[in-house]
Amino acid sequence: MPVKGCGIDLIEVKRIARALTRPGLRERIYTPRERAELQGKGVESWAARFAAKEAVMKALGRGFLQGVPFAAVEIYADAWGRPQVRLLEPAAQLAAEQGIRSFCLSLSHTKELAAAYVLALGEEETCGL
Repeated sequence: MPVKGCGIDLIEVKRIARALTRPGLRERIYTPRERAELQGKGVESWAARFAAKEAVMKALGRGFLQGVPFAAVEIYADAWGRPQVRLLEPAAQLAAEQGIRSFCLSLSHTKELAAAYVLALGEEETCGL
């Protein structure tokens, strides 16, 4: 599968800690599934998910300011604990238009910083010959 895009994001954990105190922010940024998975986890995990959303938006070439809400990008753990990306509308349509079929995502954090790196993968393009 060829790489259709990549994105990286780094965020200060204390910035997310402050943001999470604002009313309604968790509901605007995180999906119900994300909030359930993050319940009881440290703010570092919340920050890593936020960084992942930003990295995915960069890989798509569109972000919050271009009409892709944070909650349209869902980050969850698979059965083995690996981070996964699920797109909701309008992000899913944007990815389909670009031929993006899947993502490879890596997350990391310390007490001070959270980071995410993502590759957007798609189908092989043909030249039409």
